[in-house]
Amino acid sequence: MPIVSRFTIRGFALFPILLLAAACLFLSGPVHAQSPLAAAQQSESSDQAASESVADSAVISPLLEVLKDDVARQELIDALETTRAGSVEGEGEATEPEAPATVAERLAEWTKTAIDETLDIARKFAADLSGLASLFDGSIETDWSRLTAELLPLLATVAIAVALYAVARHLLRGALAAPRTRLAGRGIMAAVGLVSLHVLAEILALALGYFAAGAIAATLFGPGSVTIYQTLFLNAFLVAGATAIIIRTVTGIVNGDYPLLRQSPAMRQMLRQRGIRLSGLLIFGIAFVVPATNALVSFTVGRSVRVVIYTLAAVYAVNAIRALSSLQQQEAREPAHTRPEPEEEGDAALDEALPEPVQSAFMQIWPWIAYIYVAASYVIALSRPALFVDFVGGATLKTAAALVLGGLVLRACGYLSTKTIHAPSFLPLDQKAFSSRLTSFVPIMLRVVWLLVGLAILAVVLDAWAIVDIGAWLDGERGSALVAGLTSSLIVVVVCIVVWAVASSWIDHRMENTHGSALVSARYRTLYSLLKNALTVALVIFGGMIALSELGIDIGPLLAGAGVLGLAIGFGAQKLVQDIISGVFIQLENAMNVGDVVGAGGITGVVERLTLRSVSLRDLSGVYHIIPFSSVDSVSNYMRNFAYHIEEVGIAYKESVEEGKAAMHEAFDRLMKTTHKPDILEPLEMHGVTGLGDSAVLIRARIKTAPGKQWDVGRAYTELVKQVMDERDIEIPFPHTTLYLGRDKKGRTDELPIRMEKADAPSENGKASTEE
Repeated sequence: MPIVSRFTIRGFALFPILLLAAACLFLSGPVHAQSPLAAAQQSESSDQAASESVADSAVISPLLEVLKDDVARQELIDALETTRAGSVEGEGEATEPEAPATVAERLAEWTKTAIDETLDIARKFAADLSGLASLFDGSIETDWSRLTAELLPLLATVAIAVALYAVARHLLRGALAAPRTRLAGRGIMAAVGLVSLHVLAEILALALGYFAAGAIAATLFGPGSVTIYQTLFLNAFLVAGATAIIIRTVTGIVNGDYPLLRQSPAMRQMLRQRGIRLSGLLIFGIAFVVPATNALVSFTVGRSVRVVIYTLAAVYAVNAIRALSSLQQQEAREPAHTRPEPEEEGDAALDEALPEPVQSAFMQIWPWIAYIYVAASYVIALSRPALFVDFVGGATLKTAAALVLGGLVLRACGYLSTKTIHAPSFLPLDQKAFSSRLTSFVPIMLRVVWLLVGLAILAVVLDAWAIVDIGAWLDGERGSALVAGLTSSLIVVVVCIVVWAVASSWIDHRMENTHGSALVSARYRTLYSLLKNALTVALVIFGGMIALSELGIDIGPLLAGAGVLGLAIGFGAQKLVQDIISGVFIQLENAMNVGDVVGAGGITGVVERLTLRSVSLRDLSGVYHIIPFSSVDSVSNYMRNFAYHIEEVGIAYKESVEEGKAAMHEAFDRLMKTTHKPDILEPLEMHGVTGLGDSAVLIRARIKTAPGKQWDVGRAYTELVKQVMDERDIEIPFPHTTLYLGRDKKGRTDELPIRMEKADAPSENGKASTEE
């Protein structure tokens, strides 16, 4: 497994936590609406609206009087027409358009604007922080008695809420110890149930702390005495607690186990601790401390406190990113045998599916993306608070949701990749082959899932941050067509893969369960193998064409080009086409099968391999021959239904033919008592004398055997014939030669009869013997 394979997405897991914590700034909007500052602003806005209404009435009244008078109305119309004519003449005398700005001018303008905005942000930052000095220079008078009166009930509410929440959470989690022990390691459904129980316990503890604290505060300080500051704290307490529950669920709510995202235990602990602290700082600071400061001290000090909170949160977030990146690099540098193994097999499959260069690059890039996000959010929060709440907050929530959902989809796909796929039992398939074929596509499918999830997250992020309007593009004709085509193409590819796996597994099942003789089984195996190859080629070609057409690619030119290419190949590869066509007909006519002994192209041997183009034979000497079908004029198959062994024996002319036949019958009877009897199909077929040779009478017999057994039976029968002939003293003669020495003057003829052995029958001393 690659060094960085287990840390790629884990490092980026802090990003949604930061995004989630920053999105909690939305709470500052509704809270401000409940504060005295919001009331003052509402009163001011109502006064301004009233003054604008008076001004509008002062302008409208004279206009109504002019419109009621016919003469005044006509004068007004003439004046307006004169004004319009003058403006038209002025437009006609317009000067020539200015030349477009150069690149250097646009760059200078952009630089000037950036410097001005940076200085404005710096001045605003200094002005906001200057409010803290008013606490010490005496410019703001603080009512300490009122402050003390408000703080005592508030502190009591804080203590009650925190204590009740801590005690309730401890008791409820303790009650889940027994179910946690029983459900641990019981499968995915047990894990989901266990996580749900812990989430429910956290929610109940938070609800108890929230409502019980409010009820106790109302009881202690009397009905209607709960102040706005206590309400602000309880609201912030509820939101911060809900955010903490979400962070714990993402990083492992069951004592750090069963996380939704993939991280090592050390990284999960860091994410959990720093994420909860950062979200608590933002939520309590913006939703409680700032409104309370505005009401109890002053708005100027409240703005300063807000800047301080934003600054502390940004510094803490940067430090958390740096710490997580350092931990990630440290874990990546550890030796492979010391690193913890993936908690689930699906995690390892996901790591292996993503190429190592992509993992390494992402591990180096994600911290800089997080730094840029924190810096941009901090600048916007200081310079444009309204934009920060409306735009940055919403984009942050969408980005965090996309990252979490993408991680869940990847985890689900990784889990499913570890499961064995079984075909329905009623289908006649080779289950093992079916599962192995589909499993072979799992790495490719996981890479496709990685790509699709990454593109989906990127699209959501670009749309959320208004970089690209993905929603409008999807609503448009081109975007919707592309998405629909991509979906259809993926469905076509998946269907083709499933059809290929099912068909190939069915063929394997038929090949393994073919009944009948060995010849029939061999033929079926050959035909099924050819069918499997043809089906694979057809699915690749037609499936690819359909997938391309669904993507909007015009396959007409491809088909035309394929036709032209096929024509060119047909002229240039006539021999190949002839080979394939001849091979198809040879297989359809069942001329040969794998394992047959055939004669083809002048070569005799065992068929070891058959393709659409050629046949591979191995002869008696072990030589491997590849014979194209185009060079095969005829096929001689020695293994069709049955075979014959021809036995032709020569006996001396002095021997009795009937005795020779009897000896051959006796040898056959002995043969039937050996292990060759099952291979002999019929009794010995005696043909009798078939010829009178130079030195022997030829007697022929034939034995009908099972296909392919004629050679074994023949060798055994020939050996037995020799034994019986020797036992009966029946001579199997050597070739005889008479040497004629010529005639003398007296007319006598000297003849020397010589019987010579054949050269391949040496005597005991290794030389051919001559007998007079």
